[in-house]
Amino acid sequence: MKKITTYTLLASALVWMSACGNSNQSNTSTADSTGTAVTSAGLPPLVNSASGDINKFFFDLNEVGQTDSSVLYTAHSLYNSDTVGFQVEVMKNIPAGVAGDGRPDGEKGFVEGGVKFSSIGVPSDNFVKSLGTIFNLPTDGKMSSKTLLPLIFSSNNKPVDLSTQGTYSFKYFFRNGTGREAEMFGVLDTYKKSFELSEKDSTYRINIISSFEGK
Repeated sequence: MKKITTYTLLASALVWMSACGNSNQSNTSTADSTGTAVTSAGLPPLVNSASGDINKFFFDLNEVGQTDSSVLYTAHSLYNSDTVGFQVEVMKNIPAGVAGDGRPDGEKGFVEGGVKFSSIGVPSDNFVKSLGTIFNLPTDGKMSSKTLLPLIFSSNNKPVDLSTQGTYSFKYFFRNGTGREAEMFGVLDTYKKSFELSEKDSTYRINIISSFEGK
């Protein structure tokens, strides 16, 4: 189990406001590789500003299936006129990572592959391209065909219960070929049906791209 000596960031449950939908977008419909029809009208913009020190990425969340141990969702948003997104698979009943006294639980809080990310074809490739544009870094423009299995820390004081509506915060550690894990924060909101990712800071940008490209 990964050992973390500084708990300040892990103990903080990060909750953000979901971005409002962009009502000015034209109404177009596409289907991703899961067969789910996606209409661009009403999708949130991927980022809430053209640039910033810390970028937050916003997505609409739709449940598309379940297994015995997980729930599968698709996450979609818009960047310029392109639909971007990916599949998110969340394990049921992820343990609480924050104790009742507010202290992080380093034993229970870390879960390997508790949230998985998979390509859904063109929208996922568009997401990688958008990262390159937003970060001003080169990309191959393709999301990995392999499932991303980041180590997560559950920044919640209760277990994740996907059978009821709720809001849950996580910290992600994405492995990649750069030798440095890409650290990000995220929020899963099954009430608002939204999904968010946020940079920890700008120094992880090349690592984030490498993670989603599978390099």
